[in-house]
Amino acid sequence: MTVIHTGSGKMTYKAVRRAMGRQPYTMSLTDTTEIRAVVEAVNQGIDGHLEACFCPDRGDSYEGGERKVGKLVLCRSLDCTVSVESLPVLLRRLFELDTTDDVADAATSLGGDILMTLGFDEYGQFVGREALALD
Repeated sequence: MTVIHTGSGKMTYKAVRRAMGRQPYTMSLTDTTEIRAVVEAVNQGIDGHLEACFCPDRGDSYEGGERKVGKLVLCRSLDCTVSVESLPVLLRRLFELDTTDDVADAATSLGGDILMTLGFDEYGQFVGREALALD
């Protein structure tokens, strides 16, 4: 059983997959530091855990894009679709990323944000999305 350590809590791959409800996780990133963090995490290929988080046959997709108004490019984006099998691996890698401080900080923050959208609190406990809704 593989565990994701967040720094303030931990959860299993199984708990993350259950929280996903059999649906791929989609996100569109525009922050360049978060994009770098995801690219570094994905580009590790098969890691020491013998796991990968970019498997197109599972439906994983990481595509560069642009946000535009007319012909004016406002920013670049990374549009991600991450399968149920791959998201726990991506999360573990984001929390374990050993790189420059700003990228590591962005990776940890992004990992926490992803977990919050799935219904995990800051301690790694699944409380449900409704419990974390902001009024």
